[in-house]
Amino acid sequence: TFEESGFITGATAAFEMVVNSFAEGDTETLQNRLSDEVYENLAAAIRDREAHERTHETTVVGVDFAEIIEAEMQEQNALVTVKYVSEQVNVTRESNGDVAEGDPSAVVKITDIWTFARNVSSSDPNWTLVATRSPN
Repeated sequence: TFEESGFITGATAAFEMVVNSFAEGDTETLQNRLSDEVYENLAAAIRDREAHERTHETTVVGVDFAEIIEAEMQEQNALVTVKYVSEQVNVTRESNGDVAEGDPSAVVKITDIWTFARNVSSSDPNWTLVATRSPN
């Protein structure tokens, strides 16, 4: 059975884990929780950042809002789309520590829409992140 508040709790933890793993360049953690397409997009951004000898720091100050906005079945796959509104500090730094993008003292409100999938006939209880987008 699908329990909405439990799903939101787990999905919010997954959101923070993915955001932090991306910032840290932790492709191993990302690969285990993302579809191939989402993983390749994030891994390419990490490779590009590393090629430019940049680092990225993200602090998720808090998730203000997480709500299921869509849920559907496609054959044996359950798809659940969640809208997150979070407060984050995001900074990309050059190799010498100078700020390339972002502001280390600015908390920014960010809206993300993520879709998770799970094969309901599988014994694996984990959901996979299969799509990300911004509302604009």
